[in-house]
Amino acid sequence: MTNIPSISDFGISARGYAEFFDGIPAAIYRTTLEGKIVYCNRAFAQLFGFDAAAELIDSPIIELYRNKKDRGLFVHSILQRGRLVDLPIGFKMKNGTPVLCAVTAKVVLDDDGMVVHLDGFMRDITGQTPSPQTYARLDGVADDFNDVVVIMDLQGELIDINRAGEQLLGYSRKQMQGQPLSGFFVPEDREFFIIFLSDTLKIGRNETVLAVMDHSGQKHHLDWHAYLVRNEGRPHHIKCIVRDVSDIVTRQRQHNIDQKFQGVLEMAGGVAHSLNQPLTIVNNLLSELLVQQQPEDSIFPKLLKVHDQINKMNEIANKIGNIKKYEAMDYVAGVKIVDIDKASWARDKDKL
Repeated sequence: MTNIPSISDFGISARGYAEFFDGIPAAIYRTTLEGKIVYCNRAFAQLFGFDAAAELIDSPIIELYRNKKDRGLFVHSILQRGRLVDLPIGFKMKNGTPVLCAVTAKVVLDDDGMVVHLDGFMRDITGQTPSPQTYARLDGVADDFNDVVVIMDLQGELIDINRAGEQLLGYSRKQMQGQPLSGFFVPEDREFFIIFLSDTLKIGRNETVLAVMDHSGQKHHLDWHAYLVRNEGRPHHIKCIVRDVSDIVTRQRQHNIDQKFQGVLEMAGGVAHSLNQPLTIVNNLLSELLVQQQPEDSIFPKLLKVHDQINKMNEIANKIGNIKKYEAMDYVAGVKIVDIDKASWARDKDKL
């Protein structure tokens, strides 16, 4: 086994090691998964207007977020991917002054593969982001498109949307402008939108299928094609062409369900066929033994009970072989199992 060198092997004391990291001019930090700041260096403290890192140790990092919901989305996203690079997130300084940071972070695992820490560093990009007045706006031509056209800033806030987007989401353009686009996604896809945004900023373009919820509560599966628009060589905003593919997704999911259920039916038929032969043999042998016994023999009632149970197993095997529809029943702890009686009865009902 290879021995990993310790700090002392390099002639560096623990204090010297800490001073080294504290002197790095990049805002470095470590938090627990729950959000408690375990370590941060001087640059991190100064970024948020604190005099020393000690003021932040053991405090909740969520208090530095401008929008506390961003913390939850950030954690969900990094747990999905394991690493995020240069993700723009809005924070606030000690005195409440807004600050925009590009966050790069990764998960830290223990020996059992469990997440114990989130390590990262931040860059202040407040002065590097375009002012809202410089953002591109959609012209009247975009309102003639059947597809949805969205322009968002580098943090994922909606700048503009065409008429097709208004009609799909059920909100007016004025109501949506300036709102975080993540708020329109269904809860289970919000963290994937953060990953989508991070990857778009990293590689310049991206595409995926994510679902949104319209004003009436209806779910729409949308095919997103995003392009990073640059101005004078620097990222400026993101333009998305979005197409509603709900019908395609629904058909594909139904097709997958049908395929899986067909496999279950074939397996059920195979199980029933495999059970019937040994059950028939056992049933016949028990019948012979019962004929040879007298009712007053002590073994007779026991053999009779076994014979009855074998008959019940035969009935169950026949029902399994007759399953043609999915009928579920509640089991324990919220788990559902196949209701063999109803599922086999459904087939008999179809024959009537």
